[in-house]
Amino acid sequence: MKEPAENMNWAWMAKHFGNELDANEKEQFAKWVKESDANEKELENAEKIWQFSSMKDAELFNVDNGWDKMKDRIHPGRDFQHSIKRHIFVTTIKVAASFLLLVSLTFTAYWLIGKSGNILVTAENGKILEPIVLPDGSEVYLNSGSTIRYPKNFKTDIREVELVGEAFFRVTHNPKQPFIIQTPQALVKVLGTSFDVNACRKCDHVSVVVETGTVELSSGNGGESLKLTPGNTGVYYLNSKKLAKSATSDVNSFAWKTNEILFHNSNMDYVSKTLENVFSKTIVLDSHLKHCSLNANFKNRDLESILEAIKATFNLTIKKTDQGYAISGPGC
Repeated sequence: MKEPAENMNWAWMAKHFGNELDANEKEQFAKWVKESDANEKELENAEKIWQFSSMKDAELFNVDNGWDKMKDRIHPGRDFQHSIKRHIFVTTIKVAASFLLLVSLTFTAYWLIGKSGNILVTAENGKILEPIVLPDGSEVYLNSGSTIRYPKNFKTDIREVELVGEAFFRVTHNPKQPFIIQTPQALVKVLGTSFDVNACRKCDHVSVVVETGTVELSSGNGGESLKLTPGNTGVYYLNSKKLAKSATSDVNSFAWKTNEILFHNSNMDYVSKTLENVFSKTIVLDSHLKHCSLNANFKNRDLESILEAIKATFNLTIKKTDQGYAISGPGC
């Protein structure tokens, strides 16, 4: 179990999200974040929980008054299943408690049972390709760094889950019980279908790619919506708050789940972005390499072996970095 960084005032973490840091604390907090990749990871993890707490049903609290009272009330569970650790909370999970959990514990994936019997699953350092089975039998596959929250039992008239990040859903058909996916920015509604939702924390849009069935994408505030069918991609742009529908042109939309990647005259800019999404690693590409074209198919290959193949194709230099890889070379 990872211990909290000793040089960090963890109350600042809560105050950061409550916009209560003074000028000096902001400077010290920013300095701490930049000290190491581990510190940046702690902040990223806390931000995921904050996003969930800002969704509907989240309870608000005063971070200054609540932090000390909450920090000693967490009692982690002990059993593991499929690299997912479960934690049972008797009382409602509040934001400060979630922060303390993330500060204190770093896992490949973890389960939390909180308010109203909700279960939280995070694919912390690797995708979860074994299905997470929901109460109605629907299946969810999580991409790395993604989080889903769902109840132990769905309501009789609706099935609601919450998502931050990217997940593939195979929803059990039930026209009398719509299936709703709430993200921090948009809403996805289905009756029974299979599709991919990408609501990554750093993206400026939410996208839905439909494999089977019909999916409805909306802004989540009662505004306009899009009906999507197989072969459609729907996008909700966060800045303009606009919806757009197009034919799905990316053959690698589900590659992170299928582990099959296809490149046909694909420029290296697209190649690097696809590999980033599939393997959740940052790939920095020299600008003069972005227009080099690659023809290759990769099935059940790890990132290192794919990069070695690309390296040999273009006579490149590939260096490992803290966040991923840097690719340079003479060009094509």
